[in-house]
Amino acid sequence: MMNLGKYGYAYFPSALSSIFSPKLKSTAMDVEIYLDRIGARGGGFSLVKGSETWVKIYPDESDRTEVVVNENIRNFPPSIEAAEEMRRRYKIKGRIEIRHRISVPIGSGFGTSASSAAGVILAISSLLGQGITLSEVVRITHEIELRCRTGLNSEVGLMTGGLVLVLREGAPPRCIIDNIPLPSSIKLIAIVSGPIETPDSLSEISKIEEVEKIGDKYLSRILRQPTIESFLRYAREFAYESGFVTKIVEEIFEVFGKLPVIGYAQNMLGEAVHALVYDKNLDLVVRSLVESFPDMELVVSGITSICNVYSKSIGTIELEQTYRY
Repeated sequence: MMNLGKYGYAYFPSALSSIFSPKLKSTAMDVEIYLDRIGARGGGFSLVKGSETWVKIYPDESDRTEVVVNENIRNFPPSIEAAEEMRRRYKIKGRIEIRHRISVPIGSGFGTSASSAAGVILAISSLLGQGITLSEVVRITHEIELRCRTGLNSEVGLMTGGLVLVLREGAPPRCIIDNIPLPSSIKLIAIVSGPIETPDSLSEISKIEEVEKIGDKYLSRILRQPTIESFLRYAREFAYESGFVTKIVEEIFEVFGKLPVIGYAQNMLGEAVHALVYDKNLDLVVRSLVESFPDMELVVSGITSICNVYSKSIGTIELEQTYRY
């Protein structure tokens, strides 16, 4: 039985998207199968900075759901839809109160809708003493993202860490994901000009099939050379060719191009740019970005890890690559 004096709590990382190829066609007749099969191929990063969720249920009050994000946002459709899905699943009666603390910008390609919806699902399941697998959490989140038109498969990045590649679209177990191993001594840094609403951005794409073709082309090149440098380079070329690069994004690109970063690309979808930086260069890059963009938001985050790779050398002889699982 639920302890009414407790909150359910969950944390999920942010699922930043760097490149995508929308897959929105399906011949399935059943709507649930249809939702499970569509989404996007693509790639991005699982960030330590993410979303924390607290949920409490008041059974003696009217059946409604309330959400507060970062103490001031009170309209967050994915979280409300997630709570209502759990209400139907567990036959919850009463008021559901949700509070989120999101540590990255909202609406700028950091996957905050997915991490928040997943947090609600997991927190409610925990509060009610119900078991749920991570795959099921992500499956439900996938459907909510599509219904709310807030994302295309960014939620599968919540199932793993590091640099995530989505090789087949859809919800678990249909989706296929992979990773490119990362060095342990790096951070992700991003400059964010402002939010872009995903539904509006998608509605502006007059040729979805063209974006799909461009995305598939660059994802194929990434898979032929799966390094972090090629990933960020081809993600950036995808942004240019697809027409997502704005004047502000191009200005940020120019500054990153002069700094000691591993590579950089545009957030999908957002007027924001992210880069990978070795720890030894982080202070220099941060100072330069603050000077260049004093009015924009700066994000620095670690990257969640399923493995790390590094090389040791004596003189010019490379000895080994070590993976930590």
